[in-house]
Amino acid sequence: MGGEALANLHETAATAGKTKAPTHASWRARWSLTSGFSRGLLTVASLVLALVIWQFLSSVLFNPFLIPPPLEVIRTAIPMLLSGEILSDVAISMTRIMVGFATGSLVGIVTGVLLGRIRVLHDLLDPIIELLRYLSPTAMIPIAVIWFGIGELSKYFLIFWGTFFIVVVNTTAGVWRTPVARQRAAECLGASQLQIFLFVIVPSAVPYIVTGMRVAMASSFMSIIPAEILAADSGIGYLLQKSSMLLQTNRIFVALLTICVLGFIVDRIFRLFVDRVLARYMSFISQT
Repeated sequence: MGGEALANLHETAATAGKTKAPTHASWRARWSLTSGFSRGLLTVASLVLALVIWQFLSSVLFNPFLIPPPLEVIRTAIPMLLSGEILSDVAISMTRIMVGFATGSLVGIVTGVLLGRIRVLHDLLDPIIELLRYLSPTAMIPIAVIWFGIGELSKYFLIFWGTFFIVVVNTTAGVWRTPVARQRAAECLGASQLQIFLFVIVPSAVPYIVTGMRVAMASSFMSIIPAEILAADSGIGYLLQKSSMLLQTNRIFVALLTICVLGFIVDRIFRLFVDRVLARYMSFISQT
């Protein structure tokens, strides 16, 4: 009799556990949906606030010619979009940014990993990197034009320059900060040095690499504009230069707004990719 009561008790507990699990899962899903909706509302509210501040500055504090109001900028942008003028400039600038950013990130990651793993190589090259990384891409424009001319290579080089040093410094820091306990645990489990490098050190450095790439992407957008202003006949920077020579502040603000929107979209796409693909590695930084 006691055995039957005990079995019934276990069955009741198991049934209760099964009924509670979906409730907990549904609660987590509902919380995630609510949190995402709240973040979306805050993003929209932030953009609306920025437009209100822009309108206030244009109509109250400054002359509308110096800071055109948002509606005037939108009215100017529509014909430029319909004619394809701004789209062609965007395509050219984004191609330059992506080529320079991709090559700079790739070389920066490889170099950073090597510097983080090989102490002699780090001690040899670190002073050179520390000296050169304070040269901004804008400062390198004259020598880039002399080396590569005003063609595409000079633009790629300047984006590469603005990307490489940021990524290499962050990657090196990520490799250095790999917890020793993880490496020793992998050794105790019989992992080789190559396996430790691929499955422990590189994943542990991913959060630092991602942070460096996000900062470098912003640097890429900031680098391409002066490069196109001084040494290009196409792109958003060239549009800025041409509009400033004609004192067309409304077209200048269209170009500036385009840069902001493109940077915002690219950053959100990058963050979405990281959240979907690299989420398991991003948690490593909190487990040190």
